[in-house]
Amino acid sequence: MTDKRKGTSINSSSRILGDKTFAAISAVEGLNLGRASKERLSALREKKPTPAQKRAEVLRAYVQPKGR
Repeated sequence: MTDKRKGTSINSSSRILGDKTFAAISAVEGLNLGRASKERLSALREKKPTPAQKRAEVLRAYVQPKGR
């Protein structure tokens, strides 16, 4: 099956997890989101960004500039 996005494909072993599923798996593993992460996710949900904008926000949050 080919995804509608240019240049990507989804095979039968691919899965996309929703927020609740990911949170449940993380909780079982003992992982919890910090306050800053929860606020960032809340802000993203309100903006309804494109997948590319979501990726850019994640990178911005976790990749430190070379000057730091």
